Amino acid sequence: MFLCDQEDPVHVPQAPEARWIERLLWVFTLSFALDYRAATAREGAGGAGLDQLAFLALMAFSTMGILFLGWRRITTRPGFWLIAGWGAFLGFMLVNAFAQGVAPGRSLRILFPLGLCFAGLVNAHIAGCVGIRPSRIVAPILVAACINVVWRITQGFLFKGVTLDTARVEVQSSANNWLAAFIGCALVLRRKFHITLLIAGGVLFGGILITVTRSLLFPVMASALATTLCFVLGIRWGIYQVKETARRYAPAFGIATAAILAIGSVAVIYPRLLDRWNERLFHHASDRNLKGDISWLTREAEASAIIEILNKEPAHYLFGKGIGASYYWDPDYLPELHMVYPVDAELGGEVWFAGHSTWTYALFSGGAIGVVAHLLFIGGVMGFSLRAARSSASDPGPDQWLAFLPFVAACCLLSETATSNPFDERLAALIFGLMAGLPQSFIVRASWIHSSSSRHS
Repeated sequence: MFLCDQEDPVHVPQAPEARWIERLLWVFTLSFALDYRAATAREGAGGAGLDQLAFLALMAFSTMGILFLGWRRITTRPGFWLIAGWGAFLGFMLVNAFAQGVAPGRSLRILFPLGLCFAGLVNAHIAGCVGIRPSRIVAPILVAACINVVWRITQGFLFKGVTLDTARVEVQSSANNWLAAFIGCALVLRRKFHITLLIAGGVLFGGILITVTRSLLFPVMASALATTLCFVLGIRWGIYQVKETARRYAPAFGIATAAILAIGSVAVIYPRLLDRWNERLFHHASDRNLKGDISWLTREAEASAIIEILNKEPAHYLFGKGIGASYYWDPDYLPELHMVYPVDAELGGEVWFAGHSTWTYALFSGGAIGVVAHLLFIGGVMGFSLRAARSSASDPGPDQWLAFLPFVAACCLLSETATSNPFDERLAALIFGLMAGLPQSFIVRASWIHSSSSRHS
């Protein structure tokens, strides 16, 4: 098998429809593997290209197929509570936007990634309930994430005129934070080395180096901290032993050494790339006489205006202005922003996309209800993941390390939410939905541990 070739000692019988559901899960997960950021002109028009419609058709076909085969499993707990909660929130956001007169085209477009997250949650939940192993659920996610990172860079160089001197957010993949979580879990929590670790590591860190993306350093650090916490919990639950600590962290030092050598090679072959990293990390603000980093200033301008809008009608602090509603950037920040951006550039005049921060946009679009819903959903995934890991701790199988993956993925996602909105990205939202549903497979496995133990005895 792609992620694991070992047989699980705990036999979980598969439902007859499991084979077809697994195939459809591959179609669903790969449906947006070639997704990319649309050109500015098309974004402004709010339209979708034929390629995007094809992605949508594949996603809808696979999801309807999985629902048709496994709809009876949806009410299986505890995963059903996440489904019910996130589904109720999406229903509220849709009704809220309609009641406040937001243009349906806008609200549906911004709501679509959240809907993809819901579809991923339902599909992974059903897959776990019919007996599909966790490693088989995660395998298409890894393939889709690696494809998207490589594709976005390739597509940017071929079709957007991006070069190594200008590569930035246009070629940055939304799957990077999940890859950081996967690498951390594979390094620290997996019992054996697997070639997929090298592939994922090369794809992630190669993409970070090329796109000069500082924000991706946060998911990497979050992954390191979260996997360490999971390892400590694993020791407490009897999954790991203290004497394994040095052996499990040794590969991390090897990868760090390889990364240093790679950076040294880049410095010799293409010195300009390191100069850009130096500018981004240390001189981006001071060289332009700015009071802060330009990226952070745009977030401040957006947040300041959103608070100003909500203050005009404080009741909107409860339920927001509706998803897809228009807002702007605080004009007081524009003189400083124009020290970097061209004077004739239109900055934040009328904006309706899903913002530069998960939390400010959740407050603007859904008020306190929106913020609490995001917190409960992400926190629920983290708690569900740890519960699933503990449920199988008495008889850990070869996939046990993946029980912690949703928790680590949620930590990596949280590390980016202050300065970006992962739920605005289709593939990122889809992947996180799959992570939310993954723990159900471990809960199902735990229910068969006693039965399998009895048969072996």
